[in-house]
Amino acid sequence: MKSSNESGQAYAFMAMTPIVNGQEAPLRSYLEGLEQEHSPFAKLPRTHFARWVILEGFVEEDGHADPLKSEYLIFTSNFDGDLNSYLDELCDRLAPEAGQIWGRCYGCPEPAEGDALKRYLLHNQQDTSLFFAAYGDATVDRVRRSVDQRERMIDFATVSQGAPPDELQRRFHEEFGE
Repeated sequence: MKSSNESGQAYAFMAMTPIVNGQEAPLRSYLEGLEQEHSPFAKLPRTHFARWVILEGFVEEDGHADPLKSEYLIFTSNFDGDLNSYLDELCDRLAPEAGQIWGRCYGCPEPAEGDALKRYLLHNQQDTSLFFAAYGDATVDRVRRSVDQRERMIDFATVSQGAPPDELQRRFHEEFGE
């Protein structure tokens, strides 16, 4: 039986790690300074979606805030394949960033890399109660190829508007090899 962390070939991972008191602002500043174009997650090509969120407290329905002993760093990632190999890649390829991120959390190993970081993340893993993969059994690579194909089709349709049928067919065969 599959776990609640799996949907199709995709896996949903979440870890909640308590942030060392006094490190909340530097961590927030570091995370906000990460550029989207050069995201550390680009080093993990199996990643569909990932993010870090700082949890300051829980707010109840009546608006009452339930304070925590510390703020928490929540890391979530949806990716292709199995958890162990993904965490191996993450703990290797994100080692430069991991110290700046999880190194500000209680219990994080020093240095924040390799098997020690993997054990730390697994120790702090939270199971999902519901996970639905947006693309089912499609891998990141397949999704990217599909998006590229879609863009090619849109470009083709745009430049081929008004072409006579025989010209349209010739262009289509040249562009798509059909």
